[in-house]
Amino acid sequence: MFSTENPFKKVGITLLVIGGVDILVMIYCIINEIGYSSIFNIFSLIAGIFLIKGSIKTARIVRWSSVFFFIMIIGAVVGISLIMPFDLLKLQIKLNAWSAVGLFLFLLIFLSLMIWTYRQLSTADALRLFARAGYTTDRPLSAYLSGAFLLIVMIGMSTLIGGSESGKKAKELAQQQLGNGFQYYVSSISLSGNSGQANVIAYSHKEIRKVKVNW
Repeated sequence: MFSTENPFKKVGITLLVIGGVDILVMIYCIINEIGYSSIFNIFSLIAGIFLIKGSIKTARIVRWSSVFFFIMIIGAVVGISLIMPFDLLKLQIKLNAWSAVGLFLFLLIFLSLMIWTYRQLSTADALRLFARAGYTTDRPLSAYLSGAFLLIVMIGMSTLIGGSESGKKAKELAQQQLGNGFQYYVSSISLSGNSGQANVIAYSHKEIRKVKVNW
């Protein structure tokens, strides 16, 4: 039974466990030379410890972060769906069905965790502690705005890249390598003066290829 004196403890223990497991997975991957990266393990571990100790400041940061990451993930999924050609998206799911299922389950669990975290840190007891410490108890509007801003920037940048002269040039260079049997999508581009480098995805109805072009 968790003490009502610390309404942050459940979230703290959960984040501590997640951070610990994530670090163990990272160590295993490093030992076995498996590619793995995560920005949440240390954050979860440290935040979990401070929440268990009842840190109000940490609780506010985690509460804000739960909304921010939720909006950011939703925005990224919506953004990718809007930016990436539907035929390419469908083909990627078809060719990597198990990876797609795994990613879907991970996102579902992650988003559920963010919702649960926000609710746990928005209980009457938690908000009472925030108010007593002089902090606002309103919904973290800045987190919503920050997530929405990232979505707008992502869509805007992708639209500019795809329709720019550099984007068209990248597609032309990729087409010179692979021919007319593919459609081309510029996934990233970097420019320096009159030179540039781009990663282009070439796709047909049955295969996907990645091409790096320079000019």
